Amino acid sequence: MSLSKLEQTAAMRILVLLNRKGKASRTQLRQQIDASIDAIYNAIAKLKDLGLINERGKEKFPFTVEVSLTEKGKKAAELAAKLERVLG
Repeated sequence: MSLSKLEQTAAMRILVLLNRKGKASRTQLRQQIDASIDAIYNAIAKLKDLGLINERGKEKFPFTVEVSLTEKGKKAAELAAKLERVLG
């Protein structure tokens, strides 16, 4: 079930952060989300598999990878943000 992939540590937090910021580099995700590097990279992979995020590498220095929401991801992120507001 797809929902079980969202239970991955940091997945929901990544969605909410990207919903607020629009996009972020992997480095920014590591700095702003309280989770291990492995947890963040695993969550990114699962979110990509679900079609919720895109990754795009910059072709010029600095060669960072930016993560952003897909249209489907924006819908899921809005729901996650609503849940965050309800929980306080």
